[in-house]
Amino acid sequence: MTRVNPLLLVSVLAMCAIAIGSCNKMQDLADGGADGDSDGDSDTDSDTYGGFDGVDMLVVVNNSMSMAEEQEILATAFFPLVNSLIYPLPDWPYPGVDDIRIAVITSDMSLSWGGNPYTDGDGWPGSNPCSPSGDNGVFQTYDTGTTVNIEHNAIPCDGSNAQCPTGWTCSVTSSDEIGTCQAPGGDGADQICPDMGFTTWSETTEISPNAVMAFEMACLADQGNWGCGYEQSLQAAAVALTRPDQQVFVRDDALLAILVVSDNSDCSIEDGPALFASDEVQDQSGISKLHLACGNNQGYLYDVEHYYTAYAALKTAPNSVVFAAITGVPKVAVCEGAGDTLGDCLDHPNMELVPVVKPNIVGTDTWYFENACTGTVTEAQPGRRYVQLANEKYGALSYISSICNDDWTPSMEDIARLIAASQE
Repeated sequence: MTRVNPLLLVSVLAMCAIAIGSCNKMQDLADGGADGDSDGDSDTDSDTYGGFDGVDMLVVVNNSMSMAEEQEILATAFFPLVNSLIYPLPDWPYPGVDDIRIAVITSDMSLSWGGNPYTDGDGWPGSNPCSPSGDNGVFQTYDTGTTVNIEHNAIPCDGSNAQCPTGWTCSVTSSDEIGTCQAPGGDGADQICPDMGFTTWSETTEISPNAVMAFEMACLADQGNWGCGYEQSLQAAAVALTRPDQQVFVRDDALLAILVVSDNSDCSIEDGPALFASDEVQDQSGISKLHLACGNNQGYLYDVEHYYTAYAALKTAPNSVVFAAITGVPKVAVCEGAGDTLGDCLDHPNMELVPVVKPNIVGTDTWYFENACTGTVTEAQPGRRYVQLANEKYGALSYISSICNDDWTPSMEDIARLIAASQE
């Protein structure tokens, strides 16, 4: 939806292999998992996998004012993502992953820039309209007694019932059939979240399996919508993974997967004083242009290669990082799929940064960029930097999908394929 943060209103086949895997893996991603071998052998043989012992996954959730509906969709969508990895359905082409940890952060870095917190004198007109330091990459948790809305009859499952939330049942009785999870009474509202204890991420291992991991992730989807309207998702991920109190999250022998969920493009600020001195920020005399500042002044942002290098520096082995984003792109083939297939996406008319005046949440006219896509409950501005990072740097090791899709299950399953194809 059009970003209307009230705080601002007031002022992953260019690469042929995945690690030591074969090109057939990415063909599988494109064709939905079908075997791409000319010899007819299955692509699930261990010698075509990446050789990692587990998966470390970081999910960045945009928590600005426009993301309430999308976070609710994400809660249900986490189930097919997690289930495809640890409780795969009968038609899933890869073995289950028995060692995975997932942490959630927000896009809110306040107006920090260049690795520095915002301070008075950096040039924003008036006081900082965002919280002093934002969430600063801190792994998010939830309180005991938290509830979440999960969509009834939407989560794929089999007769094992392992894919369903606690207390739900699968609509099929045979283990080789695929149905959907049914909520008690047909209403998935206000489901009581499982207690995560004192942990700051969700985890399952072969020794200590976590039967409610997908449920925990659903509860972590709700990150509120009062975060800073200058969303710094790529910077938040880099900070989160290098914080001294969170560095233990990244294991060198595990695949690192980064997923961004955002209805707006990234605004990871390198030169704050220059950005804040721009006309879009300083001119308060007419219709507000605050929402145009990042797109019109991208020279003041970190380039996307900075983050490709930063994430790679966390690992020893090459091809140890995969990147995905569910973001503002049109619902067309040229803009959805593996990064190496998106060469023409930024030239799509809907991905151009076209300023347009729209009313904001309080009815006041405000400048925004025209939407890249619309859905039943979603509008999203062009997520150009995520597409650029996927296409130019990660290639086949990345995946982009439109946040405007009403059903995120296919996208989440494709992201799980990307991860599974890179896993041992």
